Amino acid sequence: MTVPIVAAAAMRGRELPELASIPSLPLFVAARSHAKNDDAKVAVIDRTKGQSFTYRQLLSDVSAKKKWLLEHLSLTDLDQRRIAFLVPNGYDYVVMQWAVWAAGGICVPLCTTHPVKELLYTIGDSQPSLVVIHPAFAKVEPALREKVVDVPFVDFIPILRSGSASSISLPPFHDSLPLDRRALMIYTSGTTSNPKGCVTTHKNITFQADCLVNAWKYTSSDHLIHVLPLHHVHGIINGLTASFLSGATVEMYPKFDPKTIWERWQDKGSSTMFMAVPTIYSRLVDYFDAHIRSTEAEVPSKEGAKALRLVVSGSAALPTPIKAKFAEITGQVLLERYGMTEIGMGISCGLDISQRLDGSVGWPLPGVQVRLTDKGTGKIIEEDSEEDGMVEIKGDNVFLEYWNKPEATTKEFTSDGWFKTGDVAKRSKDDGAYYIQGRASVDLIKTGGYKVSALEVERRILGLEIIQEVAVVGIADEEWGQRVAAVVKLRDCTATLELGALRTKLKEEMAPYKIPTILKIVDGIERNAMGKVNKKDLLKKYWPDA
Repeated sequence: MTVPIVAAAAMRGRELPELASIPSLPLFVAARSHAKNDDAKVAVIDRTKGQSFTYRQLLSDVSAKKKWLLEHLSLTDLDQRRIAFLVPNGYDYVVMQWAVWAAGGICVPLCTTHPVKELLYTIGDSQPSLVVIHPAFAKVEPALREKVVDVPFVDFIPILRSGSASSISLPPFHDSLPLDRRALMIYTSGTTSNPKGCVTTHKNITFQADCLVNAWKYTSSDHLIHVLPLHHVHGIINGLTASFLSGATVEMYPKFDPKTIWERWQDKGSSTMFMAVPTIYSRLVDYFDAHIRSTEAEVPSKEGAKALRLVVSGSAALPTPIKAKFAEITGQVLLERYGMTEIGMGISCGLDISQRLDGSVGWPLPGVQVRLTDKGTGKIIEEDSEEDGMVEIKGDNVFLEYWNKPEATTKEFTSDGWFKTGDVAKRSKDDGAYYIQGRASVDLIKTGGYKVSALEVERRILGLEIIQEVAVVGIADEEWGQRVAAVVKLRDCTATLELGALRTKLKEEMAPYKIPTILKIVDGIERNAMGKVNKKDLLKKYWPDA
């Protein structure tokens, strides 16, 4: 039987006051401070609901949901049990996430755009004690319930704004849960292997968020327009947690729409921060050129975007041409950073524009240690060398474990405790800035004795006006070891492109051995929710025998 989430008082006649109290975790303590400083301080603007919610109401609603979760499962502490939930981006998501944390559980946020098969994989692998479904996904629920027979399901009743902020009482607080308790399970993107449940603790989450608050100078005056998926670290930590820790307001949308974002930016000064993946910035540029340039909306659009305090790009490599086009329109030099599910953010360019270098992700964030090692020997590469190396990370930002995969966890750490990211980078001997070359498994192509960065080739190809999207891969070859191949989507105005013409254009830009010798023109390049291409799937699709 499906049981709806309702206020605990309506569920049971017996009151259990202790179940409604909230643990003094750093995030919740910060939220209480924001609520006490300003009763009317808005935490979330939910654009789907058309309502705003204060920090005071957020804590009150979290208290009620926490109590319900514990009563529903007949527990006083979830004690690191997993709670999987399928809830759209918005206020309901935040309440659900915080309620699980307050109850002592591990959040397993399900991707709102995944097909049933992938949702079933996540549910099956994470072994949750409960699956919570928002009515926005009522059509998906029957298919999930049919296959998941050993886990109870429950409906989430959407929350509406209460009365005046001052009339809402803050819930009681109790001693904090241990910060080394597991708190969040995010599944890796699965671009190089099957997705793994990456488990982080409250200590990890707090460090990751606090690190960004200090590096990027979040304040309670900030207003973030949030369009990122909430089953990845980018949207959860950079977008939500760091913002709430600092007392900022988060304006949440269920999905990205370029028209909506440009219209919001025209309202100059209404927001201060925006974070997105490169494909979003590409779509913003394309929309501006197609619908805004040379219209009366051009000036307010440019001025509004220029007024933003911080605009960040991440989760995938930012092509330099997209960065340049966005800067030409908005005057904003996108801040690039490097992170992944297992480490949160590890490296970032600086707030100062002079510290935003083309092609670079910047320098290690405070408290994060970074080193490069030789792939073959594991030897540490000295700082005065610009030799390619494997990126390894150490710090309180690094995750605890892969869920139920002790061997996989052990494999990804060195004997002295550094996490092996699987990415290759160069470090400038002049200023210490890092330049990511790509995933060692798919982005480093060895051809004719040379090592080629697929990301570098992609940046060069995207510099051609006729190219809309590109993915560069290595095709096995007996003579060359690998050949450089480009999968390309042309802009609508372009009829065709021959390999010879592409090579001619690129010869002025890069060394001959880096230029593709294979070209595949396609109608589109499939990406996941974070804008990443699964290159192994791409190889199987177009070169199944390679």
